[in-house]
Amino acid sequence: MRKNLYLKGWSEEEVKHAEKVIRKAEKKKHPHVKKLETCLYWFTLIIGIIGTLLISLILIPVLLINSTAWGYVLTGVFAFLLGALIILIVKDLEWLEHHHHLLISLLIPIIAIFNLFIVVNRINLLSHSLGLNNFHNPTLIGATYFICFILPYALFLTLKRK
Repeated sequence: MRKNLYLKGWSEEEVKHAEKVIRKAEKKKHPHVKKLETCLYWFTLIIGIIGTLLISLILIPVLLINSTAWGYVLTGVFAFLLGALIILIVKDLEWLEHHHHLLISLLIPIIAIFNLFIVVNRINLLSHSLGLNNFHNPTLIGATYFICFILPYALFLTLKRK
């Protein structure tokens, strides 16, 4: 914050006063509000993890039936939408620090990659046992998910810096 205020032309005195006001406001915050903010962060993290599990379940019939690029496109669309939903929640939590953003933006996609890797391998086994020739690359689907999930966060950071 200090750096941004200097870039906007604030003097040292104004920056110190702003920091003092913010610290004072933080101290006056009701304890329930602080707990609510923390709960909202963890709730968002849980929504992201459950969302990735639901997306993998939704993708099972899509990937089982479809062997074309549509499976990858739908994986990317679902990941982008979940990433955008999480960013909509997280962007209003001003108290979040860099490590909070990193946890949400990396933990959820990493869990999703492992989950999708297992699901896609099971889909490939099921497809083989049913005599279908719909085989998918689990690594490529995981990478598609990761990139599309991170994309809203990267857009948010880019717009925030401007």
